[in-house]
Amino acid sequence: MKYNNNANNNILCFSNISYIIININILLSTYNFVSNVVFMELNGTTKKIMEQLLSNNKTKDIAEKLNIHIKSVDKYIRVLRDLGLVTTKKGRNGGIYLTNEGRYLLEKNKISLINTKVQIIAKDRIGLLADISLNISNLGGNILSTTLEKENNNIILWLTIENLSVSEINKLKNILNNDIIKLVIV
Repeated sequence: MKYNNNANNNILCFSNISYIIININILLSTYNFVSNVVFMELNGTTKKIMEQLLSNNKTKDIAEKLNIHIKSVDKYIRVLRDLGLVTTKKGRNGGIYLTNEGRYLLEKNKISLINTKVQIIAKDRIGLLADISLNISNLGGNILSTTLEKENNNIILWLTIENLSVSEINKLKNILNNDIIKLVIV
């Protein structure tokens, strides 16, 4: 993993994948690198602006409410728009609106920029999938996709999970230790 800091751009490189995030220093003050998982945490002025977007959709209103210069708010909005967290509409009925991704980040306050694939082999029983889903959710994770296979009295479950570190995924095995035979992070 490489982390290059150029004057206004920060580039995160993971093998052949690059994430280019423009002016990230004004947007998010925290990047946590945990077991090859990059978390983006929402805080500071960015969080306050995004919270204001739940009730206000004009730059002027947000600037007045937060006592920030309108040009500073506009700078944050441009970066949020470039990241796909807000959308802007021009015209008389225009404004700034949180996208679904922006609402999700605001709700969770922390998201993973990389998804984790997990294979779980467990003893089949009624309610097992519900218990696994509930515990992933309780740990702060979100299941993006799932594939389930049945083999004799066991199930093989493939999950793509976001917002959980490797240590948090391993907690799942401890929580469901009576059911899970094997848990592998792929």
